[in-house]
Amino acid sequence: PADFVPALQLDLGLLVGFIKATQPQEWKKLEVQYGADTMRKVGERVSTEIGKHGVLQVLRKGVRDRGVTVRIAFFQPSSSKNEQHLALYGQNVFSVVRQLRYSAKSGDELDLTLFLNGVPLATAELKNPLTGQTVEDAMVQYRKDRNPKEELFRRTLVHFAVDPDLVYMTTRLAGE
Repeated sequence: PADFVPALQLDLGLLVGFIKATQPQEWKKLEVQYGADTMRKVGERVSTEIGKHGVLQVLRKGVRDRGVTVRIAFFQPSSSKNEQHLALYGQNVFSVVRQLRYSAKSGDELDLTLFLNGVPLATAELKNPLTGQTVEDAMVQYRKDRNPKEELFRRTLVHFAVDPDLVYMTTRLAGE
């Protein structure tokens, strides 16, 4: 959770690590233009593009910055004939973060957040009947305790309410 940058709504270290590993020439071009600020500037650009166009568009099309296009994810190729595409796909980093403090304002935490290359995709509230809570409590938590205007909830693709027996999901939080 400490690697998450609330102001950018990204795990900046994972994002930059992915770009450097899969697109070293593009990263070098950006370093020439930004110098020591490259990591922050690229993070700001990716965050801005996600805010404008949504996470799916950015994952599919990448981000263009200062004449350089960087891909944020590589999708599975339709065939295994192109080994380079298959290798790039294999470098995607899927991560799971527990107890993510997503808001600088409220200090609220999510039980679980799923990321692809540092970009948050899904959130989950986990409940356990042994502690007296069920999936219904998770749904109430999303409805009443989670502000749908928080940037993380507007950017992620899906939200799960989970207990050992049931899972509910929604693609949009809308309060009550």
